[in-house]
Amino acid sequence: MKKIFKSILLILNAVVLLLMLGSTMAGIVSPSKFIGFSLLSYGYLYLLLLNVIFVIVWLLLSSKWFLLSLAGILLKMSFIPLYFQVGGTDKIDDNQDMQMIKVLTFNAHHFRGVDFDKMESNDSNILEFLQMVDDEKPDVLAMQEYVGRGKELKLTEQLVEKGYTYKASGYENGSMNGEVIFSKLPVLDVVRIGGNSKFYADLLWNEDTVRLFCLHLDSYGLDQSDQKQMHDIKHGNVDSTTGRSTYRKFRETIIKHEAEWNLLVDYFENSRKLAIVAGDFNDTPASYLYQKCSTLFADSYCEAGQGFSTTYHGVFTRNATFPAFRIDMVLHTNDMKAMAYRRIKSQISDHYPIVVTLVKNEK
Repeated sequence: MKKIFKSILLILNAVVLLLMLGSTMAGIVSPSKFIGFSLLSYGYLYLLLLNVIFVIVWLLLSSKWFLLSLAGILLKMSFIPLYFQVGGTDKIDDNQDMQMIKVLTFNAHHFRGVDFDKMESNDSNILEFLQMVDDEKPDVLAMQEYVGRGKELKLTEQLVEKGYTYKASGYENGSMNGEVIFSKLPVLDVVRIGGNSKFYADLLWNEDTVRLFCLHLDSYGLDQSDQKQMHDIKHGNVDSTTGRSTYRKFRETIIKHEAEWNLLVDYFENSRKLAIVAGDFNDTPASYLYQKCSTLFADSYCEAGQGFSTTYHGVFTRNATFPAFRIDMVLHTNDMKAMAYRRIKSQISDHYPIVVTLVKNEK
């Protein structure tokens, strides 16, 4: 009986190990060629944890098979820092003699708060955001799902009064809604990329020019039925019809992210020396999109972050238990480095704001 138990355990171990290895392959095999690796990438942390459990179980059984999962974990250990960091900092000495730029990126969710079906902006959320800006004093704001006013408060006007006199928008007509940039640094040029959700602004940073990309990549379009489906799956109840609908939305969005990468890559590769990419990626660090971006840019979280840095905390993460759903990013070219990284926990949106302090890399 013990031999049969170990055989079954070994088979399960091998399956979980292969799934974990597959979850790290999204950046190598494009979704349009095989969608499976990209879908598995959402479960990387779960699969990693299961392999850690297998290591412990085999050790308790005094079996050499603990080496199976241990080898897989070590082989792909480079993925762990994408989700969990130690030794970072969210503070910086302002007296340091360095040329710094402080960036705040935030999907404001129209300042509706966390509620999924709330349609109106909340003035109290806007006031909290303004206080956040006063506390953090960023040089630039890269905003997604921004709205310029609430019921009574005129947010855009107040930001201008606070010194953010230079503005850029994803809209050709300059409408300050949706994806926008507010800056204390002069805006030299604005280029929109295939629509209003992706654009960049060249900013005058002392004697240099820094290019700031503001991105809001395609969302999954999940609704309350998908939320319920994820909740049911968590509790072992699967509705095949609703499940197919949720799967289709994930699949279509992943394919769209590949198309968005194909659109962005030329702008990234041909960008000027100093560049920052900020925004809502709607994808995790194990995804095809992120892995492609990581070939060109460094991740500020990996340089200065601390602990898990979940940035989306809406209804889907609460009910479906997405682990470390870090989908909001600040990336940068290698001639810069992150000195401080802060995630601000707040209920004014279903995303958390990210504040990063960058300096020129003198190396």
